[in-house]
Amino acid sequence: MVVMMLFMLVTLAVALRLTQFAIFGNGEEARVAAPASARADIIDRNGVPLATTIQAWSIAINPQSVLGDKNELAHQLSLLIPEKSEADYRRILFSKKKFVFLKEEAVPALVARVHALGEPAIMELRVPERLYPQAALAGHLLGYSQMVADAKGKEELTGIGVERFFDKQLSAGQQVQLSIDTRVQAALESEIARRIAETSAAGGAGVILDVHTGEVMALASLPDINPNSHAHYSNVDMANKVTQSAFELGSTFKMLTFANAIEHGVLNDMSQTWDVTHVIQIGGHQIHDDEPMHRAITTPEVMTFSSNIGTAKIAELVGEDRIKAFFRELGFFDRTGIELRERGAPILPRDWGRSTIMTTAFGHGIAVTPLHLAQAYAALANGGIFHPATLVKRPPGEAVPSRRVISEATSARMRQLMRLVVLQGTGTNADAPGLRVGGKTGTAEKVVGGRYVKNANITVFSGAFPMEDPRYVLVVVMDDAKAIKAAPGIQSTYGFKTAGWMTAPLAKRVIRRVGPLLGVRPELNRDIDVSDLMPLILEKKVPGKNAYE
Repeated sequence: MVVMMLFMLVTLAVALRLTQFAIFGNGEEARVAAPASARADIIDRNGVPLATTIQAWSIAINPQSVLGDKNELAHQLSLLIPEKSEADYRRILFSKKKFVFLKEEAVPALVARVHALGEPAIMELRVPERLYPQAALAGHLLGYSQMVADAKGKEELTGIGVERFFDKQLSAGQQVQLSIDTRVQAALESEIARRIAETSAAGGAGVILDVHTGEVMALASLPDINPNSHAHYSNVDMANKVTQSAFELGSTFKMLTFANAIEHGVLNDMSQTWDVTHVIQIGGHQIHDDEPMHRAITTPEVMTFSSNIGTAKIAELVGEDRIKAFFRELGFFDRTGIELRERGAPILPRDWGRSTIMTTAFGHGIAVTPLHLAQAYAALANGGIFHPATLVKRPPGEAVPSRRVISEATSARMRQLMRLVVLQGTGTNADAPGLRVGGKTGTAEKVVGGRYVKNANITVFSGAFPMEDPRYVLVVVMDDAKAIKAAPGIQSTYGFKTAGWMTAPLAKRVIRRVGPLLGVRPELNRDIDVSDLMPLILEKKVPGKNAYE
């Protein structure tokens, strides 16, 4: 009879502890996300699982219900679960707490060994656990979501990424299918990581967009994070460089200036020449070219030589009102609408005087996120239509949000100019054979704490492919990449650390890998026609001269 009553009391104690486990608040006595067991999966555009919920094991104990020798139990636990010392376990077992986790995320073998101790106060619990089967792949994009208690004990939802943004849908059991392609994502991340290692860069980022739908095919921010262990990262680590970090993106803005000028008739004759032989003096500042020319240059040469002086003169003719209006049309005055909470605001000039009009024309004095730039370049390349970027796969036949920002004729000219930069300009190291890449390099001094750092650059390549009928835009960014010497499998940058040497080669590698995955195959006998502009390039580069593997 006594044995039977004892058995009933133990059974009741375990049942009560399980009930407490489900309803307790925060701290050691309760760290359980309520509806996680019903949380739906996140999958990529092809159905590959990116986040799912599994039933994992946890081991807990009610110190008040221990029947055995607590000192001996502390010793046994220290051997089985050595994360805590025997003294730690003794403090737990002799405490007045009613529920304490001994091990979260326990493997079944450990659960079996602890169970074999025979202590009825120990509970082996099946608890829902969020699993990211691709590990760190798309870590910043996926993020995490969890309930935490504030200083007053009130619970609130925290987290980042898709997990946080779509928390309500996922918690209600609604699956989220993203637009990204896991294969493309892996290629983008691995190539950025490779380039960071080669150049000892502080970090890197990249995004690939479908120019006709705005769908994000891949989005990478490195160093990466693994959402399976998100608690190990700082807020700085968690920052998404593509959607959250605003950079001065340098000469990539020259394409925007040209598009604006062509659209408004400022540039209607490509044979027009520009005197770039003298610096432009504005107050105490000078606008100069990195590679000074000693003659007037044609309009296409302003782009291929990446002339700040020529671009500044063109911008001055466009004027403040039209420049600001075009930037606003491209979304540069607002955060992007991407489905993330981590959306950085552009940093705009306070004063739009003459110097600002000139310098913003080549990407200085204005900062936007790489995603802002990708959206803008998609519009330049796709016929002039702006499509907001999205992380959600669009159903076939669904109407795509759009607005016209430039004419088809202007877009056609921009496609030529982008290709020309890769064939004859600063972007030759981005020329992936047969994939008809076009785009623009950009180099700017890194801004830290509101001040320029003289020896650190942000280097960018923004472009599209294939240029005769663009389907995708790529923007890649390197943070403080260093000049490198030749080594096995690595070509020297000859002391340079500008985008043409730092980021253009990265773009080439990425496009070579992802092109075939996206259905763009190398075709050496196909290309956009630039025959009307090529004669206007008076100093031509030898094909392959700057080839960079």
